[in-house]
Amino acid sequence: MDMIKNSFKNIGIKGMACAVSTRWISVESLKDGSNDEMLNRFVKNTSVTGHYECGPRQSAADLACVAARRIIEEKAIDKSEVGVVVFATQYPDYKTPSTACVLQSRLGLSIDCLAFDVNLGCSGFVYGLNIVASLMQSSNAKYGLLLAGDTPSKGVRSDNSRNLFGDASSATLLGKNNNGDSMVFASRTDGSGYKAILRPYGYAKHPDRPDTEGVFDEIGVFNFAINQAPMLINELIEQEGTSPEAFDCLALHQANMMIMKQITKRTKFDKEKLLVSIDRYANTSAASIPLSFVQKYGELKAGNNLHSLICGYGVGLSWAAGIIDVNVNDILPLIETDEYFDDGLYE
Repeated sequence: MDMIKNSFKNIGIKGMACAVSTRWISVESLKDGSNDEMLNRFVKNTSVTGHYECGPRQSAADLACVAARRIIEEKAIDKSEVGVVVFATQYPDYKTPSTACVLQSRLGLSIDCLAFDVNLGCSGFVYGLNIVASLMQSSNAKYGLLLAGDTPSKGVRSDNSRNLFGDASSATLLGKNNNGDSMVFASRTDGSGYKAILRPYGYAKHPDRPDTEGVFDEIGVFNFAINQAPMLINELIEQEGTSPEAFDCLALHQANMMIMKQITKRTKFDKEKLLVSIDRYANTSAASIPLSFVQKYGELKAGNNLHSLICGYGVGLSWAAGIIDVNVNDILPLIETDEYFDDGLYE
């Protein structure tokens, strides 16, 4: 069977924004004399110099809401014309209902709106664009919002992994037009590798054990990423009759620099085209690809179009690649915020 490929015409990205908290923790600030060598080695091996971390009551949804609101305001979007909201996250506000339902209300959108969560991590942004575009293509929705982000600081993690992950969320506005915009996505899943990245306890299958442990097969995930991601990218490029030289940038999930360098090499992309955000933000899961665009282009007002190759890969095992176009003027500057939603449930 050929790879699953979705193509869209006259649907394109009209806005992209990312939000983080106001609290940035540098690796340098964590040195205490006894761990200096270990942290120096960490920075050298990962290129991570720090990460953002949310406050105790701030969530991925709060960051996504701020980012989405900024896009709606900047682009003067009629809220009644936003007909799709998808929130790709592994850190929803509640077990039920879908956080996207709450975000629909918080953003003041019409009740004539599809809204739901997608439980995906590192592939969530690419999968999410595919989902939103599909729903828009088969409906009369003029605009759709993909919200994608995670707050690993809210999860279970060891001291060793704390510095490798950061909190962030993104909002991407898709719109219909007659300008000839196009997007194409290729997606794959290999559930036989589900144990490579796994948090099994405290949920339906193992409710009797607290959610205090996770499984992470570092070598297995590394081998999966450097083999499967470039294979999919190369197949997509070949099927589309294009080449790495035709793209302005390569935006990969920011897992670690070693994986990204390997994928860049194996797809024959110029290393100068690789977007990098892991150095300042660490691994931000579903937000890492849009955050890389914001890091590079958010402060620019160049007006040029970016023909881009994107690829996310990770938990599932799940991976997807896409070819999209983004105008630099539609990429907003990074937002830092302490805002959070008070749902009234605190005593």
